[in-house]
Amino acid sequence: MESLPVELLIQIFSSFCFHCQNPGVFPNADLENERNDKKVLARLCRTSKFICSVAQPILYHCYATGNSRVRKEIDDRVGFPNKLDFLPQFVRTIVQRPDLAAQVTTMHIVRTDMLAGYETHMRTIEPLIEFSISRNLLRKPSLPDDWLDGHFSKWRLGQAESLHRWLVTLAIVLSPRLESLYLTIDTNARFFALEDSPHLKLLSLRTLAMVGHVLDYHFNELEGLYAAAPNLETIYACEASGWIARVVYDRDYKLPLPNVKRLAISDLILDDLGNLLRCTPKLEDLEYYWDDLDEGKEYGFRVLAGVLEPVKATLKRLCIGFLPRSVHLDPFPKLVEPPVIHYPPIETLREFPRLEYLSIDCFLLYQEEDRDTANRLIDLLPPSIRFLRISYVYRGIGRCLRQLAIDAPQKFPLLEEVVLGISAKTNPSNDSEIESSIAVGSIFEDLGIKFSIKYDLLGAHSRTIIPGDIIGTLVTPVPRVLDEVGYEEWARWN
Repeated sequence: MESLPVELLIQIFSSFCFHCQNPGVFPNADLENERNDKKVLARLCRTSKFICSVAQPILYHCYATGNSRVRKEIDDRVGFPNKLDFLPQFVRTIVQRPDLAAQVTTMHIVRTDMLAGYETHMRTIEPLIEFSISRNLLRKPSLPDDWLDGHFSKWRLGQAESLHRWLVTLAIVLSPRLESLYLTIDTNARFFALEDSPHLKLLSLRTLAMVGHVLDYHFNELEGLYAAAPNLETIYACEASGWIARVVYDRDYKLPLPNVKRLAISDLILDDLGNLLRCTPKLEDLEYYWDDLDEGKEYGFRVLAGVLEPVKATLKRLCIGFLPRSVHLDPFPKLVEPPVIHYPPIETLREFPRLEYLSIDCFLLYQEEDRDTANRLIDLLPPSIRFLRISYVYRGIGRCLRQLAIDAPQKFPLLEEVVLGISAKTNPSNDSEIESSIAVGSIFEDLGIKFSIKYDLLGAHSRTIIPGDIIGTLVTPVPRVLDEVGYEEWARWN
C-alpha cells in the first residue's frame, strides 16, 4: 500500500470519511456504518507512520459525540442514548496536535450532563483547563473543589453540564477551519464561556444547526455563539421557541447576524420571527414551519406577509407552512386536519421583487370554508416567480390554478415549474375537485411550464430540514426534503 501515490491513497481513505462522501451533510456517530468507517481510518493510522500521515488528517475531518435523540415514528418512542463520546480525548488531541485541529471542518455535538466514562478522564481534563487559561482562551468552568475525584452524583445541579459545555466550547475554539456545527441542546443553551471571552472568533464557521434534545430552547439563547461567528451564512433552528421554560426575551432583538443568507426555523412565534428577521439584512432563503401538537402555544394571529416585511427586498426563496399531524385511531386513521393555530391566509407577496421560489401550504391559500377564486394565485405571486409548490393540497384549487396557467405568459413570464403536493388522507368528498385541480396540469405543460404531482405525508417533523438528520430514523421528512432526496432514497436510508 505504501508504494501507491499519496493522491490515490487520499482518494481511497476518503471513501471512509462521512464528510468527504457527504458534503454539506452533518455527521452522526449513532449510525453504525459511520462508526465502522471511523474504526477503519483509526486502524489505518496504526499501520505505519507513512499511512498514518495520510489517513489521520482524514480521520479528523469531522467529529460527532453521538447520543443524539432517536425517535421511531411507529409508536413515537423517543430514546436518549448515553454512550461514550470521547470528548476529553478528542480535545486533548487537538490541543497537542494543532495540525489535526486544522483538519476539523464539521462537528455534531450533543450537549449533556450525563458524562459517561468521564470519571477516569478527569486528569485528562485538568491540563486542558490549565492550557486554556494560559492561552487566554476560556476561563475555568464552575466546578466543585473536589472535582478531580469524578464523583458526579455529589456535584451540584448544572455542574456536570457546565463541564461538558466548556469542553465543547474549547473544541470549537481550537478548530480554526470549522465550517459547520450541529448542536443538540436544551433549555439554558447559552455559551457562557464565549460570552466571557468576546475576543474569541470562529471566523470559518458558515453553517450552524440546532435542535432540542430533551427540552426545547430559545433562538436568542445562543447570542454569544452568533457574536463569535460573524461569517455565519446558514442557520437551521428546530424547536427554537423556548416554550417549556417559557423564556421571555426583549422583543427588540439585536442579534449579530449580518451575513446570514439562509434561515430554516420552526416553532418560533410570529412576533419573535419578525424581530429575528430584522437582524438578517442579507437574508435570501427562508423556511418556516409550525405544528400545533401543543395547542397551548401562543402563536398569535398575525399576517404572515407583514412578518416577512424586513426581508422583502432581499428574499429569493420562501418555504412556509403548517405541518399537519398524523393521528392513528385504529382501524380508521384520522383525515388531514386544518391547524388549530390557524394564521390568516397570505393575501399577496407581489411586493417581494426578488422572490423566485415559493413553497406554501394549501391552508395558507384557503381556509376550509373559503371559495376557490380565479385570481387567488394571480394576486399572491410576484412577477419574478419561477417555481411554485403548493403543499398539503386537501381541497380543490382548480379555478385559481387554471387562471394562473392562462395568465402566466403575460403576468409571470419567468414561471418554469408548478408542483402540487397532494396531502395524504384527504376527505373523500374532495376527491373530484382535487382530480380536477390535477387535470389543469396539461395547460401548464402545453405552455412549456413543468407540472408535477407529489404526495405529502402527514406527521412530518421540522427537524428533518437539517441535512442528514433523517438518516437512520423513521421520522417523516418535510415535503421539500422528501422532494430532494426522493421517497425511495429516504426509505433506503431508514
